Amino acid sequence: MELQRQISRKLHEEHITILGLLDRFEQALLRLKVQPPEHDDPMWRNLLAQLESALQYEVTRHFGLEEDQLFPRLHQRGEGDLAELLFEEHEAIREVTRPLLDLLARSRTGEFTEGDWRSLKTSGLELVERLGAHARKEELALIPLVDEMLDEQSDNALWDEYGAG
Repeated sequence: MELQRQISRKLHEEHITILGLLDRFEQALLRLKVQPPEHDDPMWRNLLAQLESALQYEVTRHFGLEEDQLFPRLHQRGEGDLAELLFEEHEAIREVTRPLLDLLARSRTGEFTEGDWRSLKTSGLELVERLGAHARKEELALIPLVDEMLDEQSDNALWDEYGAG
């Protein structure tokens, strides 16, 4: 798909990035099966740090752009059902992300218990499922609509506010 708008391309890039990170996280969780990794494992710590940063960005800045700028435009185009569905998914993803972010922060302290590990694995796999499905849905439904509904002027305005950051 050839995207014409800067915002469409930026959202697409962010989706591809988060899907790749979620895949790496899921594979790491599944490889570890029962036993948590060592606290000082640099690969694991790096992955968790990347995930924490990406989730904070995703549920604030990325979701914010969609909710504040794009979903209202979808409503105006008569695509309110899609906007509402995606918003509901954002809320469900936030519910999984909040405790997961707490666990990720706690994992850096070295005070990570066996119970924390089980919670991280359970919440992490749920996040992979929810956010992964959501990003794929937006790739199929939202991105093409955004590319079509934004004119050059609105795309430039959104890019100035969001995309360059």
